Amino acid sequence: MINFIKLKDIREDNDISQEKMAEILGVKRSAYSLWELGINIIPLQSLCDFADYFGFSIDYVFGLTNNRKNDNLIKGLDFKTLGNNIKKIRLNHHLSQENVASMLGVTQACITRYEKGLICISTSNLYKFAKKFDMSLSEVCGKGSIENKNQKQTVNQ
Repeated sequence: MINFIKLKDIREDNDISQEKMAEILGVKRSAYSLWELGINIIPLQSLCDFADYFGFSIDYVFGLTNNRKNDNLIKGLDFKTLGNNIKKIRLNHHLSQENVASMLGVTQACITRYEKGLICISTSNLYKFAKKFDMSLSEVCGKGSIENKNQKQTVNQ
């Protein structure tokens, strides 16, 4: 299960109001508030923007690691890089697009579009994908790597 508690903790630790954070991310305050509450899932692009703003990895924002800073952090989100990484991981595990589609509850055509960088995988599907293959979300997104995987925490399911 995705943990969104850190969104609020990080924002409050930096003395930023929900309204200001929403402005930084280019969304309405009500949308941002629903992300913090875990009612709606933050879109991957907004999640990356949030993490980039503070210089944190996506894994830290989700509570998957205790490492606050990632010195290898690459800012932004490139759909093509993300798609290429999804494809590489799939092929390294000798899986078909159909296998991954079934795992994520999407169509094979959707996996094709992810892999070609035509559309962005949802945050919840990225989380499922990364958990399945024991990968860092930041690594899958091509935003750098978490150097010490031994500090990676297991998320309670």
